[in-house]
Amino acid sequence: MTDHTVTRREFLKRGTGAVIVAGAAAAGGYLLYDPEGDAGLYHPSEADLRLRNYFADIDWPASNPRISIATGGEDRIDQMVKAAVGGLDPSQGIGRLIGKKDVVLIKPNVGFDRAPRLGATTNPEVLRWVIRLCKEAGAEKIVVADNPIEAPDACFAKSRTREVAQAEGARVILPSKIHFETLVIRDRQPDPQNREALGRWPIFHRPLVEATKVIGLAPIKDHNLCSASMNMKNWYGLLGGRRNQFHQAIHDIVSDLGMMMSPTLVIADGTRVMMKNGPTGGRASDVKAGGEIGRPTIVASVDQVACDAWCYQHLLGRDPAKLAYLDLAKKKIGEQIAQGTKRFGESNWKEYQTQGKIVTTKV
Repeated sequence: MTDHTVTRREFLKRGTGAVIVAGAAAAGGYLLYDPEGDAGLYHPSEADLRLRNYFADIDWPASNPRISIATGGEDRIDQMVKAAVGGLDPSQGIGRLIGKKDVVLIKPNVGFDRAPRLGATTNPEVLRWVIRLCKEAGAEKIVVADNPIEAPDACFAKSRTREVAQAEGARVILPSKIHFETLVIRDRQPDPQNREALGRWPIFHRPLVEATKVIGLAPIKDHNLCSASMNMKNWYGLLGGRRNQFHQAIHDIVSDLGMMMSPTLVIADGTRVMMKNGPTGGRASDVKAGGEIGRPTIVASVDQVACDAWCYQHLLGRDPAKLAYLDLAKKKIGEQIAQGTKRFGESNWKEYQTQGKIVTTKV
């Protein structure tokens, strides 16, 4: 069942301000600029709502892998999903992360009105098997939600996200004005000089309220502003308000999103990697199965920063040392860890390789 369907006009009116549709402009390398926007301003008079840490209650052994990679054929997506997630904990598999009575929010990227073969959105077959894996783990309820850049109803239909989610018994929540709440991301005004973007901001909160676990499920693709849209960039789909204004400081916002969301698990969809003309693409020639690996790939991780770094190098064939938001995210998350927050945030995936915490499976 779809929780809510909105028209394009309704979509453009929701949140604390107009959401300016930038999808078509992005393909041409131009995004609307909003010099008078809220710029993540902190408003002390508003309710003190915060996002929870969805990894906080996970008992993660120090010896467990942090990144698990599975490669295979397009006809083996089920095996790749199981192998990638299972590789993180050989003894319990996804049972280490998801249990009975859990309400699981799966956050795919459904940002654009594109068919699955074009790689702009999460592969619906990957979504299907992640849902099934959660059900096998005993999840009480599974929710699938995103706040697309283009018209939500069209995006969820064209990408086949709604079709697959509903067929697998998951609840689909489309964005509506009543689903947004202003949440505290920082307890102070963000400092642009310190590469900060968010203070308080309207968040697509309805899917997060009842969730006890959150799984990010992002396609790996090129991005004309920040070079790559991967796990951390995927959380952009939780923002409401005048979010287009953040494109003028794209690395600041992507790293802030990584700091903002502490998910239970991220799963990178490398089955159809958009190598150029991202994030919207539009041509089959933009897409390559498995990117530089050359075979469809699924990467599961409990560290979204390290996972992004690994995917950037191995799937997009680019140098992580040159992707600014990785080190920014490591710094911001590191500050949280120093204050006692339970999570991971390593920008250099090779640190895990040295520790033997990366596993690879061919199926």
